[in-house]
Amino acid sequence: MINDKKAVIVCSNAGLDYLDYPNDMVILRSVIHFGTTESYDDFVELNAKDFYERIDKNPNDVPKTSYISIGRMQEEFEKLVEKGYKEALIITIAKPLSGLNDALKLQAKNFEDKIKITVFDSKTIAYGQAFQALEAYRLLNEEGYEMDEVINVLEQIRSNNKIYFAVETLKYLVLNGRLSKLSGTIGTLLKIKPLLSFDEDGRVVTLEKIKTMPRALKRVLELYLEETKDKNVLTYISHAHNDEAVKYFIEEINKIYPERKVITSYLTPVVGAHTGPKAIGLGYIDLDKVEYK
Repeated sequence: MINDKKAVIVCSNAGLDYLDYPNDMVILRSVIHFGTTESYDDFVELNAKDFYERIDKNPNDVPKTSYISIGRMQEEFEKLVEKGYKEALIITIAKPLSGLNDALKLQAKNFEDKIKITVFDSKTIAYGQAFQALEAYRLLNEEGYEMDEVINVLEQIRSNNKIYFAVETLKYLVLNGRLSKLSGTIGTLLKIKPLLSFDEDGRVVTLEKIKTMPRALKRVLELYLEETKDKNVLTYISHAHNDEAVKYFIEEINKIYPERKVITSYLTPVVGAHTGPKAIGLGYIDLDKVEYK
């Protein structure tokens, strides 16, 4: 049985599977669909490397995604109750990108008499979301923070997290309806390599329209270096099987900041279904603006 430990749960969009994490953290697995006959649980049935190789070879086979079913949500909550947890924190993908946050809040109400569940919107994806979950676990279960104190820290991390993305093609974002604030025909969109980011609500937005991938990567790096100049930042790269671009970013960053650590991780398939292969994000969290008690 659990004593005073609090459960920390994160959806698979965070890509926690490609990082070191406590074995008692819970991952809610989204599902990747190819047509109407093939469905795979994120990571456990289809990992990033295999997924990107597949869509790279079959670019017209555009996958769809769905979040964990209501039944499986309930099963996960029941497991926590059976283990003796009294309180849990769930950190989700940005609300504009999925109905998961609202669905979890609704189900959490059904368990109010058994376990207190807090659902937190990360307003991002990938490592930025994963870091929030890892910090929440550390603060709750190693540092003795109360839930409201952790939420305060997470809000600061969230507000000081920034990531810039470059993608090879907008096809996946367009067809899956995950792009906002971008005008033009699909034919035109597919020919550009835009600079993408998230707005303050967690929507994917286009900041600049660039014509080639090398220029897009260079621009991503420029913005990162401008904004992190001489700052204490946690730097991360989240990528869709793009080792060449990862190497480029790390080498360029290390030329200026040789001591700056860069964390790299995959964009897991359920995220890659929207970004497509070779997409890459360079992000940072301004640690000086995050206050701990």
